[in-house]
Amino acid sequence: MTLWDRFLGLVFAAAYALRRAKIGFVRLDAAAIAASVLAAALTVYRGWVQGWDWWHAAVALGCLAVGGLILWADARRYVVFRETDDALPIGAVELAAEQKIFVKGSGQFEVSDMRRYLAEVPVVFWTTELSDHILAAKVRAPSVLGVGVPKGERGWWYMFLNPATVREIVAGELCFGLRCRRAIRVQYDSEKGAEALYISCDGVEQHQTLLGELMAKVDAARAKQGLASEEPSV
Repeated sequence: MTLWDRFLGLVFAAAYALRRAKIGFVRLDAAAIAASVLAAALTVYRGWVQGWDWWHAAVALGCLAVGGLILWADARRYVVFRETDDALPIGAVELAAEQKIFVKGSGQFEVSDMRRYLAEVPVVFWTTELSDHILAAKVRAPSVLGVGVPKGERGWWYMFLNPATVREIVAGELCFGLRCRRAIRVQYDSEKGAEALYISCDGVEQHQTLLGELMAKVDAARAKQGLASEEPSV
């Protein structure tokens, strides 16, 4: 990862914290964008009234840059991911059914009737006996004097990934906050359309194990679909 990627990782993590936090019904990222645009407009107005100087341009552009970075972070889903040339695992050992590993995940998680995008949250990953993957994310973000993640959004959130819906699995690195970690991007189809899941790992061994597990289940699902399509109709 480059220094620019690491810088964006810090910025995106801060933008995500603002995105998740609220004051009442107002998201802090929306408030920050509105404040940056208002500050830029006021600076331009003061420059027009008092006489334009170089610092008016610097302040106005700086304010707009803050708002632009927050919007860019949202468009990039708050993570910086770069594909690497890691060799795909050969003869990797698959996880046993219901065997759990602890990673971090970014993607669309659900609970009850709520659906939220979570970035780099602690996740428990396991595969069921039917080869479906389950990711359980724990949200523990605090709230101070009513500012923070709403109480109703804390706790366990879930994602259910069917290998048959996976389009692509890519190995790479992911930057978020102060850390860059080996990661995997999984692009898949859902009822909402094409989506992406990012899983970051603690080390090379865990990364290779998870990559091999995901690929093995996808290959098995595709082979099963191929056999089903070759069966003669009655």
